[in-house]
Amino acid sequence: MWLQRNQERDLRSLLSRIEAASEPTSALVGELLHRACPRLQGTPRPNELVQRLVEAEAWVDLGFWLIGWELPDWVIHRLSCDDQRWNCAICVRGLAINWIEDVAEFQHDHPALAIFGALVLAQLRKVQGPTPSNVTPFRRTAARHVSRDAER
Repeated sequence: MWLQRNQERDLRSLLSRIEAASEPTSALVGELLHRACPRLQGTPRPNELVQRLVEAEAWVDLGFWLIGWELPDWVIHRLSCDDQRWNCAICVRGLAINWIEDVAEFQHDHPALAIFGALVLAQLRKVQGPTPSNVTPFRRTAARHVSRDAER
């Protein structure tokens, strides 16, 4: 439980830093990779594509790649610009997005920071509890056959 609270605090802090930033920086992206990307941190060696995207400051491409890597059953639903503010909404692939739990949405003046914010929001939801998913768990059918045999 303590670890979960620390993760939630770290993600909220990161989200505040993203909101306050005017543009992505290497330091902010480094913190994003460290705090909001557990699957990436779990790889035995640094991902070369991520390193190249960071070196090229290809922040939007990095954001798209991170969402695909960190949240494999989520997809970018919308990336749009209204009144000079970018809005990024990501949702669970294959589910109706009429439910607020299905969508992580973030707005920012910079498109990459809107994407990064949506990623952090989705990760925050995962830390806070079960999130929607399109993954169907495997269920054994043997119990059903046993009950049918017992009825006979």
